[in-house]
Amino acid sequence: MIRKVLVADDEVMDRQLMEDLLLTLDRDLEVKTARDGAEACRLIEEGSFDVVFTDLRMPHSSGLHVLEKARAAKPPSDVVIVTGHNDVPTAVTAIKNGSFDYLLKPVCIEQVEALIKKLKEHRRLVEENRYLHSELAGSGEIVGQSAAMKEACARAVHVAATDATVLLEGESGTGKELVSRLIHQHSPRRDGPFIRVNCAALSESILESELFGHEKGAFTGAHVSKPGRFELADGGTLLLDEISETSEKLQAELLRIIEEKEFERVGGTRTIRVDVRVIATTNRDLSREVSEKRFREDLFYRLNVVPLVLPPLRERTGDVDVLWAHFAVGFARKLGKPCPRIEAQAAERLRRYPWPGNVRELENLIQRLVIMDSDGVVGVADLPDYVSGTGRPFGGLSEIGLALADVEREAILKALREAGGNRTRAAERLDISTRTIRNKLRRYVAEGYVEENCS
Repeated sequence: MIRKVLVADDEVMDRQLMEDLLLTLDRDLEVKTARDGAEACRLIEEGSFDVVFTDLRMPHSSGLHVLEKARAAKPPSDVVIVTGHNDVPTAVTAIKNGSFDYLLKPVCIEQVEALIKKLKEHRRLVEENRYLHSELAGSGEIVGQSAAMKEACARAVHVAATDATVLLEGESGTGKELVSRLIHQHSPRRDGPFIRVNCAALSESILESELFGHEKGAFTGAHVSKPGRFELADGGTLLLDEISETSEKLQAELLRIIEEKEFERVGGTRTIRVDVRVIATTNRDLSREVSEKRFREDLFYRLNVVPLVLPPLRERTGDVDVLWAHFAVGFARKLGKPCPRIEAQAAERLRRYPWPGNVRELENLIQRLVIMDSDGVVGVADLPDYVSGTGRPFGGLSEIGLALADVEREAILKALREAGGNRTRAAERLDISTRTIRNKLRRYVAEGYVEENCS
């Protein structure tokens, strides 16, 4: 996407011509001009530009110096050298030093239009590449020796060789994204992109645009066309995280693309075909959601070709010791300090705790314990009260000396533990809204009663 452009040229007519051509091609551009190289360098230091058009020969500072400044900016700008025929060799040198391209004077609108198209495509590819690298960088390792986890991973690897749609069910923090990456890495699509979208984190309109892309002018702020996640995942795998949070309208659109492998961008009419394998995750019981008319039955059967259920951490307590060793060593290495030893009694308390936030909650706690460790030993006294068991148990409203706020907090946390961390089921048990639970959890995090990743 190109929004801000800088034009640097000491010739008034050339500078004005370039500005007029750019605004003729796109009235939404913000174009600033500089009378010489020194002013251009100052403007680059004051604010970032998507593209810088600079003359080669200018007083006070040359176009090559402007190029150096623009490429060193955070984020760097794309630079186009504007020069006369006699300076073509220097322009070629500039390209070797990081310039995107060069234009020969006198400049015409056809030249600028063609270059702008190339720039937009280049920036789109750079943004997609950056996104894909960030996704791959987020991949982690599945740690666990329990029979339940080994069986789940073995089934994941077995189904990876096919193109079947997979539905991963399990509580929050059980490792559904890691297993989906495992499927991708063992599939014939391993060299293709792995794209993830969190369906619960976006509103319906934004999620639709993220999934299917949009055309220029499709809505306010859509200044350029943008590919969606399905297009980015072409030839690879698309993870639809928390698909149970999608609206009925989006569920219908997803059903179509899974069945027909085609769709249209938001605001577009051109049908786009893609080759994408879909993996979906949910922390809800989707069959129950279907029976209660909260999820489309036809989409459920399309997704549920190969169902995989990941066990919660409380059902594989043998993995707690393995996870402690894995995370503690990793965090200690990052912090440049010795890995602390955990006392047997403290390790037993970790195994006994039900972990409503599952592996994510355990990882967060281990990080805190490693950071706070000062003597190389983690004992029961170092554990939070709710893990060590020294905190007051919930005994009901009649418990003497228990403040009303404490009763409320214990009731909510107890309901969450019994619901396996599922906020919707916990809210139903307490006859309150999911939003209320979410807001209460945020306060408990701020007060230090629960870990941040459990909120």
